[in-house]
Parts: sequence; structure tokens; C-alpha cells
Amino acid sequence: MQLWTEKYKPRRCEDMVGQKKAILETTIFLDNWKPGRGLMFHGSPGVGKTLLAEIVAKERDWALVQINASDSRSGKELEALLGQSSLQKTLFHKGKIILIDEADGISGRERGAETGIINVLKKSKFPIIIVANDPWHPKLRNLRGYCEMVKFNSIPYPSIAKRLHDIAEKEGVKAEGETLKNLARWASGDIRSAILDLQLLLAGKDSVTEKDLESLGFRERQRAMFDILPTIFFSGSINASRKVIREVDKDPDEVFWWLESNLVKVYKSADSLASGYDLLSKADLFRSIVLKQQNWRFKAYMIDMMSGISLFKDERHGFVPFRPPDRFLMLGRTKHKRAMTKSLCRKLGEHLHCPARVAKMEYIPLMKLMLKKGTGIADGFDLSAEEIEAIRKY
Repeated sequence: MQLWTEKYKPRRCEDMVGQKKAILETTIFLDNWKPGRGLMFHGSPGVGKTLLAEIVAKERDWALVQINASDSRSGKELEALLGQSSLQKTLFHKGKIILIDEADGISGRERGAETGIINVLKKSKFPIIIVANDPWHPKLRNLRGYCEMVKFNSIPYPSIAKRLHDIAEKEGVKAEGETLKNLARWASGDIRSAILDLQLLLAGKDSVTEKDLESLGFRERQRAMFDILPTIFFSGSINASRKVIREVDKDPDEVFWWLESNLVKVYKSADSLASGYDLLSKADLFRSIVLKQQNWRFKAYMIDMMSGISLFKDERHGFVPFRPPDRFLMLGRTKHKRAMTKSLCRKLGEHLHCPARVAKMEYIPLMKLMLKKGTGIADGFDLSAEEIEAIRKY
């Protein structure tokens, strides 16, 4: 059985979905390429990075030499593998592109792999395209300096939904209601996985419904907060929002604080903002019931309240700079201080034969007062200078 990702793969640049800017930047680079500079494609999986390299090579009648950098290769192996190919002309094509895929997957044990790629890039007589999901990984720090960066955006869900609809029509199958739209939303910009999901759903069937989506499980995709917030705020679908909140590798409590912190950045009208905070206040009530009664059934109601934010319509103001909640930033800044206090309380508790919390609540304030009056307290407690300073600043 042929995979639909291959069967319906774009054959021309203009057939690619949602990557006009990346295509333009790639075309300009290749038209003006000079030795010693490479091109680094970066973006999330399934958005067309490798595909674009294949298409531009075919359209220009260039050969495509492709290797996977994550296949545990050392710098010397990479240079040996690509060295001759990057220097010799091809007999049957007008030119050549060297494609190094999954560059950020280079193992930390493979010493010199980055240096090997840089050496090939410096000597190559043909353009080199390097593909990475995470271009900012420390392993690629030096390599970035030799590359022009081309960002591939996550594909908007309406574009994915249109592509799924076209495929369904060509396959002669029907989709009920908002099924394809929801499948597109849950793909998180990954058009390849959306097409694979559709093929899996339609195996041996001629129609697909909302209920069929439940059987997928969506391969338990783990989504970062910056990926799911647009779905919650802009999708207009409670089902889609509820799904991403349940799937994300975060506790709903953490999602709650992210929504609370970013609500004011998304909604500009007073009505939408008030309605959003009203829903969050209701979610907080269910959250408190869970904490007080340890009744976890109310967690579902909390998630429903948070998902309802998707239904509010408001004037869009372009890119929204989501940011972590202030309390999380504060916890990050005070992490060392809190760890020091915890260790100090445990040590004092052992000397004073009391729980650490008692040492924190009763003894540390007393010791702080003694330090102000110049009374020595380190004797007998084996306190370091850092721990004494922590007591002063408590």
C-alpha cells in the first residue's frame, strides 16, 4: 500500500503549502550562491524542510546527494563520505545539492562531527543545505556562523484542512462536519502527520467522522506550551482546545497559569477580556475543589472552563509574544535561594531535633535577630559562610 504522504507529495515549489517565504529565500540563496556559505533549514517536523530541497534540485535538474547526520558519524567519516561528492561534477545533471539531514541529531559522543561538516562546507563546489529541527542546539553553534538561516513555519490549520479535503475528494471518501478541520488543528502544523492520520482513519472505509478521531490517540504527541496556546486562544473549537490541554506534557494547573498570564496579551476588548477572566475564575473554583477535597473528577470541569476561552472572538493584532507566568519566572530566579533554605532547615532540624518546617518558622527568624545583635550562631551548627548569609537575608 502506497503512503499518501508519498502519493500526494508536492512536485513543484508552488504546490507546497504555507512556505512561500522559505521558498523565496532558498531560491535567492541558490541563485547567488558563493563557496563557503551554506543554507540551514529549520523548523518543526513535517513542515517540508527536506521536501523543499528535493523539489528545488529536481526543478533545476540538479543531483541531490543526501545523508543523515544522526547516523552516528564522526567528523572524519562525514568528510570522507561527502568530500569527493562535494568536489566532483556529475555527468547527468547540470549541478548538485548536498543535503545533510537531521544535523541537530548528531550524537554528543561523535567528536568533530560539526567540524567535519564545516570543513566540507568550506571546500564544497556545490551548495550545501543543512536541515535541523532545533538550529539553536549548542552542537550547531559554530556551524550556524557559516549558514544563512531559513525558517519553516508551522503550517496553519486551514491550509492543512484544505489539503486533507482535496485528498479526501481524490480518494472518493466523505468527511462528516468539522472532522477534517479538527484533524488539522490537532496536527499542530505538521501536515505530514495529518495526512498519515487521515489515511489511517480511512483504512477500509469510505467515510470519517468526529468519533473516529478518538481511535487515533494521536500518537500521544507532546506539545510545548508555546505550541498549544494558539490553539486554545484562536481555534474557535472547545474540542480542539480540550484535546491539546489533555495531550500536552504539562499539568492543567500549569496551563491555567499560562492562560492567566497571557490573556491580557491576546484580548484587547474589555468584553472579551472580562469573559476570559470570568471563565478562568470558574476554572480556579474547580481547581480549588481538587486541591481541598482531592476529588480529581473536578479536574475535567476545570479543563472545560479553560477550553471555553477558544470561543471568544476579538480583534487580531498579529503576532502575540506569549511569555511564561511571572510566578514561574520568579521561581526560576529564586531556585538557588530556595534550595539553600531547604538544605539549611534540614541541617538545623537535625541539630535542634525538630522538623525542618519548625526550624524554618521558629528558629531561623530567631537566629536572624541574633545575627543583627552580633551574637555568634555558627558554633555548634557547622554553618558555612553562605548559610549564615542566607539567614541574614531570610
